[in-house]
Amino acid sequence: MLLEKLCNAVAPSSYEDEVRNIIKDSIKDFVNEVNIDKMGNIIAHKKGSGKTVVLDAFMDEIGFIITAYNNDGTLKFTSLGNVQEESIPCKAVNIGKNKISGVIGLKAIHLQNKKEREESIDIETLSIDIGATSKEEAKKYVSIGDEVSFTTEFELLGEKYIKGKALESRIPCYVLIELLKENYNADIYAIFTTQRQIGSRGAIISSYNIKSDITLVLEGALTKEQQNKIGKGPSISRIDNNTICHNSLIDDMKTIGEKEKIPYQIKKYINNENDGDSYISTGNTKKLLTISIPCKYMKSPISVSSKEDIENTIKLIRGYLKSL
Repeated sequence: MLLEKLCNAVAPSSYEDEVRNIIKDSIKDFVNEVNIDKMGNIIAHKKGSGKTVVLDAFMDEIGFIITAYNNDGTLKFTSLGNVQEESIPCKAVNIGKNKISGVIGLKAIHLQNKKEREESIDIETLSIDIGATSKEEAKKYVSIGDEVSFTTEFELLGEKYIKGKALESRIPCYVLIELLKENYNADIYAIFTTQRQIGSRGAIISSYNIKSDITLVLEGALTKEQQNKIGKGPSISRIDNNTICHNSLIDDMKTIGEKEKIPYQIKKYINNENDGDSYISTGNTKKLLTISIPCKYMKSPISVSSKEDIENTIKLIRGYLKSL
């Protein structure tokens, strides 16, 4: 299953090779040209005679990077991306290309004093245990700068849902791959970007290279009690942190959804920055819209999403592209 393969792949920010290779292999038969730019972004061109459309999805996941050795053989680390620190203690991780097994250690609760129990988790106080008993032994297996990823495996959750790591990026990548399997009149550039979790650095570069009539940015988005509910369809943004989405694109998506009876939601809250900020700031796109797939428990070792939301996202965007 392609989505499972994407989610289980290791690709913290700046270490996207594994996911990039899966995507390249998955799209090669459905596009005219595939290029990798200096930032590691995949730029796939599916030629058409109509409007130029950019479809953007990011590849990387939250993770960590090794920064130092402790004398007892454990490892210091820092985050790659905005990780929910309370969710990471006592989680299994893999380190580096050899996927050395480790555990993010936490002082046992019965050894913590009252102040320690009441304080929030601080990543600076945590270390990764790889079973080494000295700094010298740890150096045999792990190098400073090695990437660290969670070991969470993709699984079905009941009949309607999935769980796994990196759903906020890998579901959009999967959606984009599926969209490329169809033919359209539009001239499509599918861009799979790098380093989204540490500031959309890949999109900053890719957004300068292509002038488009329309840009659609795909991402996972947090669920909220009264909006962006899981199982209720993709969310269409009106406004994100630095982006106001184009009203005509919002109306077009709503029209497609209602005509094809595809459920959708209007996301009213302001999300964090996303790749859309870069496309707007360069002025290289005329219209932009962000479409999000609801995800529970984002920025943690495991997230949950709806299979129906994924399929309805594909249907909605496919319907829009067919209408151009």
